[in-house]
Amino acid sequence: MKKNINIYFDKECPFCNYYAEYNLLKNRHNLFLYNAREVPQKTRLFREKGFDIDEGIIVEIDGVILQGSEAIINLNKLSSKKIILLDTKFFKYFIYPIMKIFRKVLLFLLRKDFHIK
Repeated sequence: MKKNINIYFDKECPFCNYYAEYNLLKNRHNLFLYNAREVPQKTRLFREKGFDIDEGIIVEIDGVILQGSEAIINLNKLSSKKIILLDTKFFKYFIYPIMKIFRKVLLFLLRKDFHIK
């Protein structure tokens, strides 16, 4: 059964943008991509619910909100081509936190604000 999937990400971040555009869910589900910088009312709503977009990608799957590594892991489970590494504790506790640091460094080097309002 097709799921409704909304992905909120930072389009200013080349890595985040690549992942969102590359995502292989498009053929199997109703996938909608949102630049979190362009939907401030939604990012405020997420913050009110305890989800800060500055701490990682936010995904809604049929109304369930997931963030960060949990969001990526669940998207991978729904993908037509699974990436084995994404379903590991190594990814969750080591790789994803490093990716968040790289995002901030990359945005700093590009002279972009890494805080999304």
